[in-house]
Amino acid sequence: MNLMFRFRLLLDFVALSLIIACLAYWWLENFAHEVFGMVLFTLVIGHNVFNRLWYGRVARGKYDGVRWLNIITIAVLKLVMTIMLVTSVLISRDLFTFLALDGAFAMREVHMFAAYWLLFIVSVHLGTRWGVIMNTCRAVFGIRDANPVCTWSLRLAATAVSLWGIKSWAEMTFGSKLVLTYSLDMWDFNESTLGFFLNYGAIVGLLAAATHYSLAFIRGGARPTVKTTISSK
Repeated sequence: MNLMFRFRLLLDFVALSLIIACLAYWWLENFAHEVFGMVLFTLVIGHNVFNRLWYGRVARGKYDGVRWLNIITIAVLKLVMTIMLVTSVLISRDLFTFLALDGAFAMREVHMFAAYWLLFIVSVHLGTRWGVIMNTCRAVFGIRDANPVCTWSLRLAATAVSLWGIKSWAEMTFGSKLVLTYSLDMWDFNESTLGFFLNYGAIVGLLAAATHYSLAFIRGGARPTVKTTISSK
C-alpha cells in the first residue's frame, strides 16, 4: 500500500475530527469555527479529487444492496456538504461578511441541522469503508496473518465503543438534533471539554460499527473484502 493512500486516509480522519470540532461552536467561538469549516471544505474537495477515478467506475458492474447503500450514502453526503457550504457563506460573521445575509436565522437553523446529519452520514460512510481502514492498519503495523486474539480484541473494543455510543446518543440528545427538535442540553465546556469530543467520537464509532457489521451480515456473514490499492471512495 503506497504512502499517498495512507496520507489520504489520514486527511480523511482529520476531516472527521474537524466536523466534531465544528460542533463545539461555543467552545471555539465564531472565528475559529469558520476557519475550521473552511479547512474542512478544502479537505473534502481534496478527497473528491483524490477519488476522481471512482466516478468513472460508478456506472460499471452489477448493483446489489450493499453497493446501492454506498452510492446513496455518497450522494446524500454531497448534498449535505453543499447545503453546509452555501449556508456557511450566507451566515458568515468573519470570513465572508460581504456575502452574508442580515439576520438569516432560518439559515443558521438549516446549517446546524445539516451539520448533525453530516456527522451521521460521514459515520455511515466510514462504516462502509471499514475494511479499507483495517487493511491499512494491518499494512502499517506489518500484520500479515489472521490473529484471533487481535480480531477478538478489536471486536470487544468495537462493542465497548458502541455501548458508550448508545449512552452518548442519549446524553447528547443526538436523535433530537437529527429531527431539528429544540433542546436545552447546552454542553458545559467549563466542566468538561474532553467529554464532548469523546461522546461524539463514540457516536461515530457506534454508527460506523453498526454499518460495518450490518453489511457483513448482508453479505452472508463473511468479512467484507476490499481492494486497498484503488480509490477509497
